[in-house]
Amino acid sequence: MKSQFKTGNECFQVQGTPTDFTLFDYWQWSGSDLLSNTQRGIIAEFLVAKALGVADSPRLEWGWYDLATASAQKIEVKSAAHHQSWPQERPSSIRFNIAPAKWLWDPDTNTSAYHEKPVRASDAYVFCLLGSLEHTDPNPLDIDQWTFYVIRTKDLDSEVGRQKTIGINPLKALVKRMTGRCEVGYQDLRSVIEQTLRVEGAELSG
Repeated sequence: MKSQFKTGNECFQVQGTPTDFTLFDYWQWSGSDLLSNTQRGIIAEFLVAKALGVADSPRLEWGWYDLATASAQKIEVKSAAHHQSWPQERPSSIRFNIAPAKWLWDPDTNTSAYHEKPVRASDAYVFCLLGSLEHTDPNPLDIDQWTFYVIRTKDLDSEVGRQKTIGINPLKALVKRMTGRCEVGYQDLRSVIEQTLRVEGAELSG
């Protein structure tokens, strides 16, 4: 059954009787640490989805891609930040997970497929970096603090093979070499993704 958006006003129940706490209370409890790896990653996906105009249904877990454009092209979204919500002796080194996989689950058909040779099955990657080394108190809700790097998956495959992670400086150099540009801001994200995917004659929704 396809998930539907909730309002946050839904109550938890005990033996059919509503309690005095709601889904919104749960959201506050579970998701207020926006700098956690999990929440930051979900926010990154949300921002890319909003840029593409495809945030019209609840997020799916565990698919072999994170987002699909209106023209059915698949996007993988990765996030990272130098500064976290926990005490740090030094800023985090930026490395993005780009590991290819053998088992891929398709949320559209609820089926999985095994690949003898690990693959990256998306059409493009969007790498999302929050903040900078100097900015020690990043705010994920401030979209101006996000920087995005977009590259076609086949370019990633051709340049790094089965490499499992990539650092920020090699990523910048790779994006620059393959696309002629480097990082982009949120305002340009949609057009850059479209250009990267070479969308011709098909507009993304929204």
